[in-house]
Amino acid sequence: MPDTKWSAGSIRITSRTVRADEISARLGIAPDELFEQGSLMSPRNPRSARRESSVWIRWSGLGNDSGLEEHVAALVRLVRDCREELTRLSVECELELFLGCGSENGQGGCVLPAHLLAEVGGLGLDVVLDLYPPTPDAGALRG
Repeated sequence: MPDTKWSAGSIRITSRTVRADEISARLGIAPDELFEQGSLMSPRNPRSARRESSVWIRWSGLGNDSGLEEHVAALVRLVRDCREELTRLSVECELELFLGCGSENGQGGCVLPAHLLAEVGGLGLDVVLDLYPPTPDAGALRG
């Protein structure tokens, strides 16, 4: 059976002072998901905890079969023209390039070229790398 590798990427912006809908307006980019500070963590459970921060998330738009480098490049292209606004948001927000990857056999890796990492750094994005070890139900992690 061939090894199934997957990867995903998103930009995640969180803030205790800037609303998620304001982040959308300031960037001129619609999120794939947003959650406002104070909203329920589980909307179907009125007793669930409430969010401490607003959260704005935009996925790369690529499939999980794309390489990690491709996800990063797509996200950089998405926000490349927003550099000044990202700098202003960074005063009150956490800006993250959130990347995840996994493999059914635990082996894997990628190369993120220096020029791409320089662009990520120039945009003020911290890189969060979420690695998933192999599990019997690894396919469930890919959603």
